[in-house]
Amino acid sequence: MNYTAEKELLREKIGKLKGNLIELMPASSQLKVLGEIEEDLIQDYYTIMVVGEFKHGKSTFVNALLGKDIMPRDVTPTTATINAVFHSENPEMQILKVDGRVEKRDLTVDELNQYTASADFNAEEIKYLKLFMDAPLLKNRVVLIDTPGVNDLNQQRSDITFEFLPRADVIIFMTSMDAAMKKTEKIFIQEFLLKNGLDKIVFAANFMDRIDEEELDDTIDYINRRIQNILDGEKATLFPMSAREALEGKLHGDESLLRYSGVPEIEAEIVKRIESGSRSMEKLERFHWRIKASAEAVRSEIETAKGLSFESLESLEAQLAAVASWFSNQDVWRGQLQNYLNDRHNEIKYMVRKSVQHFGNNVREDIENRIHLYHGADVKNLVESQIPIAVKSQFNSWVNQYSDYVHELLRKMQVEVIKGLTTAFKESVHIQAVKGANIQIIDSIPILSARTGNANVKAGLVLGGASTLAILLGGPFFLPIVGMAGLPFLSQKLAEKQLEDIKPELITATGRQISQLVDNFEEQINHYVQRTKEQIEEESLEEFSRLLRSYEVILKDEINNKQKEATFIKAYQNKLTDLDELIKTELMEGEKVL
Repeated sequence: MNYTAEKELLREKIGKLKGNLIELMPASSQLKVLGEIEEDLIQDYYTIMVVGEFKHGKSTFVNALLGKDIMPRDVTPTTATINAVFHSENPEMQILKVDGRVEKRDLTVDELNQYTASADFNAEEIKYLKLFMDAPLLKNRVVLIDTPGVNDLNQQRSDITFEFLPRADVIIFMTSMDAAMKKTEKIFIQEFLLKNGLDKIVFAANFMDRIDEEELDDTIDYINRRIQNILDGEKATLFPMSAREALEGKLHGDESLLRYSGVPEIEAEIVKRIESGSRSMEKLERFHWRIKASAEAVRSEIETAKGLSFESLESLEAQLAAVASWFSNQDVWRGQLQNYLNDRHNEIKYMVRKSVQHFGNNVREDIENRIHLYHGADVKNLVESQIPIAVKSQFNSWVNQYSDYVHELLRKMQVEVIKGLTTAFKESVHIQAVKGANIQIIDSIPILSARTGNANVKAGLVLGGASTLAILLGGPFFLPIVGMAGLPFLSQKLAEKQLEDIKPELITATGRQISQLVDNFEEQINHYVQRTKEQIEEESLEEFSRLLRSYEVILKDEINNKQKEATFIKAYQNKLTDLDELIKTELMEGEKVL
């Protein structure tokens, strides 16, 4: 079964379970949870991201995929913003600002031209553009993302691209057949692309129409060898194509030109990835896991209700009073929970500080050695490119190496919170039910949920992964190290090419900037941990309270049933007594012994 059909089947299962719960257990704590999963399935997008260097025809390729000549394209660099294209019957353009404001405009080529690299606008104010249009590729909730070029790793618009990479389901990396896999492309692939998973990457080589037919096979073989070398021996499929011919073929209905362009093969690969790729299977597994966890929670609620039916009315009323007492004292246990979380947060901060500061010392030492050993003539390239790339690479390496440790600490914090709440409650409320009542299921369901509407986060990513911390390195994070070449004392000596004279000052300047980066990085990690801690607190308390409210309703229903049963029994006993009295007075009176 393919991805789309499987999601629809899951929605049907959720709908059936919700219908039964509304009829039989309208106070179930899982009605809200199931509603959230259902909404995530509806809102789930499949994101295709196109990346590559300037002048490789990315925008033309995106136009070809859309079948519309809408994205600005030229021989000079054009795209200066992230352009996320969504399906809609009503064309529209939304400009998402960094400050949260959204401007809506008509979707036209002229409007888009105002946001090209040559246009006069402040790119730092724009987060990204949302474009809505009708295109076959975008149906079934596919989003296509056109990105700025990644040639210049010092440019802020490239940092925006890096921020979006971890969120993509498929990444189409475009190179040029007449100048494929240059050093800068190799750096981008190894340092930024591969950490998101090779299985997410599709390699496409544009400008097939520029290669002589007799040289085409040799050119493809050469590019494949280059890719394999970059991937340390791993093999990947290369799709040669001509974006220009594909666009012309679609615009003019020329099927033979479209077939020759090679783009239909890429479109088929995209469909294949959507329906059966590893990323799709991973998302489905997360949805299955969430539904299974919620179903287990419902089963536990059912068994709790069954178990309580054997309790006496006095026992049920005592438990209900204890639940009410628990809620009335929630400020006390909230304060205790906050104290516990603050202690754990301080422990994590200490470990992060030790690790990050040690890392910072290593980075400073490495860059100092690079400067000492540098004897090339292009000092400007050293300052503007080599040092920033090396620093970025090492920060990304730290994230890849230690993200799992940070998230494991947060996961343990989360588990301990649930255990603590459960233990404290069980000590004050003795639940006599199978499997320890519905409280047991807290350990097996997701506590955190993304309130931002990001279905990928909500679909099983309780605490995130390496990509979560990698996002901290996006945007303007590296601007201090990137802007070093503009420092006055460096600018003059760079112009004079006084390499040996500049080395001591360059070492001092880079050391200072790296220290600033390290401090900022530590601060951002601490902010992330703080936000996650607050999420754990709020979401745990919310989920725990929801479970207790459900238990409270089950208790009240059972008490009501017991009271009705007691009333019925009492009435029945009274009727039996009356019948006995009737028999004695009317039938037994005057009885004679024969």
